[in-house]
Amino acid sequence: MQKFEYRTPRYQVDLPVLLDLPDSIVAGRCTEISREGMKVELRQPVSPDTCGTVSITYRELSLKLPVCVAHSGTGQEGLRFLFESEEDRTGVERLVSLLAGPIDPPGPVLVR
Repeated sequence: MQKFEYRTPRYQVDLPVLLDLPDSIVAGRCTEISREGMKVELRQPVSPDTCGTVSITYRELSLKLPVCVAHSGTGQEGLRFLFESEEDRTGVERLVSLLAGPIDPPGPVLVR
């Protein structure tokens, strides 16, 4: 019997990304993100198992992370994060927390 593994929650987003590969740099958009990876729409197809670096910026947070293409097809690629340090992992967790949280935290409300 195969072991069941839970997937981490995924969040719908729309952020620009830059995928730096050994032979090219590809611009695209991140459409979904989790603590393990992201789904991207790229301007050109990328072969599965290709590894490189993805750059993503949101508000004051900029990350440059090693990734590997987990799956590819019909204009959408799945990228798996390859954490090289605890700093990489913490950066992704912070980014996902910012994206998953409210856009503008509620402040005091004046009631008359």
